[in-house]
Amino acid sequence: MDNPDWRALLTMYEAALKEFERVSAALTAALVDRHSNPEVFPALAEAEASARDAVMLTRMRLINAWRDSQPQMEQLTSLLSDSPENPA
Repeated sequence: MDNPDWRALLTMYEAALKEFERVSAALTAALVDRHSNPEVFPALAEAEASARDAVMLTRMRLINAWRDSQPQMEQLTSLLSDSPENPA
């Protein structure tokens, strides 16, 4: 397998994490503020959910790239894909 672009993967993960923290802070502030317009809550909650999904997606890409770059994992993946319990 080719070497992953670690810098790009980490940059995407860090950006997703910062966006989640930003949106989560905005939602928390709106929930704490007694004078917040209740109509903003659904949009903020949806934005937080989308940001959380982006964090999980970029984290999984990073983990998968790391796992795929490990020689032991390549061997194990090959063995598992060849086993009768896991037909291709």
